Amino acid sequence: MRVFFAPMEGITDAALRRVHREIFGGVDVYCLPFHKLTQTMSLLSREKRDIDPEENRGLEVLPQALTRDPNQLLAWLAWVKELGYTCGDLNLGCPSPTVTKRGRGSGMLRDPGYLQSFLDYVFSQSLPVSLSVKTRIGYEEASEWERILRILSEYPLDHVTVHVRTMKEQYTGGKHPEAFFEAVRSGLPHPVYNGDLRTPEDVSALLDRCPETEAVMIGRGLLADPALARRLRGGPPAGSGELTEWYTRLYREWEGRYLPVQALGRIKKLMEWPAGGDIRKKRMLRKAQGIEECIRAVLQDGE
Repeated sequence: MRVFFAPMEGITDAALRRVHREIFGGVDVYCLPFHKLTQTMSLLSREKRDIDPEENRGLEVLPQALTRDPNQLLAWLAWVKELGYTCGDLNLGCPSPTVTKRGRGSGMLRDPGYLQSFLDYVFSQSLPVSLSVKTRIGYEEASEWERILRILSEYPLDHVTVHVRTMKEQYTGGKHPEAFFEAVRSGLPHPVYNGDLRTPEDVSALLDRCPETEAVMIGRGLLADPALARRLRGGPPAGSGELTEWYTRLYREWEGRYLPVQALGRIKKLMEWPAGGDIRKKRMLRKAQGIEECIRAVLQDGE
């Protein structure tokens, strides 16, 4: 079973990917935060640096685009090929209102007819690299999945990541794993399960229900437990020394790329995940003035 590390804007950059692989490993594909495409195809400097092959040497990464313009997507895929990558991903999953109100991300699911015409046009061209899709199962209702699944099944996609929620359900609403099982049974190209896999037990339960599962995408679970992918392969949980090295190395990497206050903000944002629901730890983390205090707050119980 393959493991994809889901992207999170402002956290899962090239520095995190490299340090994660060196300390914990277990991940097959690291997914890049999406590029919000424009008519001029202009990207921010940090986005260009993040996709730079030199920044990702030795890693399998999956670039991702956000657009509802098929020509923008085709131009972006050509650029992805120039960089040496072999696949690009179309984001149909982002539920942010600023994205969906423009009909992008999961906003495209509101109009399945347009989604089909979009993909018809894209696949009528000679694609420079293969195309995958990350999607939710509907805009408002899980019942929309039947039509969306039928549409996606018509195209030779590299793989399809299925986030088992609707746009309306965001990230914490009810989820519908049965939608993924339908995708597996339908013959959808290489479905990848995405949605609240936080522990090895969660993945085992998924495999018990759907042994045909080829791949899973994990985001928040790996932010909270960076050794999770390793544990899925029978490896050990993270030791305290590893975790200290993980956060310290990441902070030093970010400190070399950003202003000190930005580096501290990024590491605090990441460390909120292992702090979980512990209000005391989160309070101490917010007050921390440096990486050592952050580590004491979250990993050493404030002692």
